[in-house]
Amino acid sequence: MTHTLDEGSSTPLYAQLRELLKSQIEDGSFAPGERIPSEDKLNGLYGVSRITIRRALQELADDGYLVKCPGKGTYVGERIPGMRRPAKIRAKFTQNNDVQSFTEACASNSQSAGAHLVSLEEVEGLEEERDFFGFGSEGRLLRLVRIRTADRTPIMIEENYFPVGTYGFLLDADYEDTSLYDIVVANGHGEPTLNEPCDLDLEKAPADMAPYLDVPAGEPLFCLAGRYFDTDGSPMYLGKQHIVGTRYTFRI
Repeated sequence: MTHTLDEGSSTPLYAQLRELLKSQIEDGSFAPGERIPSEDKLNGLYGVSRITIRRALQELADDGYLVKCPGKGTYVGERIPGMRRPAKIRAKFTQNNDVQSFTEACASNSQSAGAHLVSLEEVEGLEEERDFFGFGSEGRLLRLVRIRTADRTPIMIEENYFPVGTYGFLLDADYEDTSLYDIVVANGHGEPTLNEPCDLDLEKAPADMAPYLDVPAGEPLFCLAGRYFDTDGSPMYLGKQHIVGTRYTFRI
């Protein structure tokens, strides 16, 4: 990149940077889905402050040119220009054992599913978990939290609990842009099934979760909680999905 910004111009630097990046997206210098340079890299290229860079990037994100993925970077939107709101994911949701994974839901909507690990830790099972998995006070769980994206747009945070003894292989799995169901099946288990209704509630995005979903704290979210089983009827995991309602539609 050989372009420079004009500090003597009446146009603010953030606006100059915004238009420069916008033109590079429109002329194909940055392709849809491509990660743009980091703030440090942009600072080195153009010698402007982080505040200037962040305002330029935020305005491009607001206009649909960029998508922010917390923990991973900022990417060119898959559908540009001017799409201020991403297309909704339409997912099949039933009360029997027919479960559609997020990856399948994205594929059925011609969108690319993504995943980014937030945390993976061993925790103590509480009463609800112990009752479901059928173990005593010594039972331990793996708490797996991931961001799920569609065409780089954050759609939900998955919060899943697996028994350590049976699913210890999850500690060594690669979760980046990977289907959790594929990991489970590859390690000798069947695809998860539902033998009972899920609970669908409304909640407000807490302050620690909102940045990952790129929404303000207090944004209305769906919370879908379910108890999932292996194909032999044994308990597999307890799952919660914290879903941005404006980006997701259920087909029930």
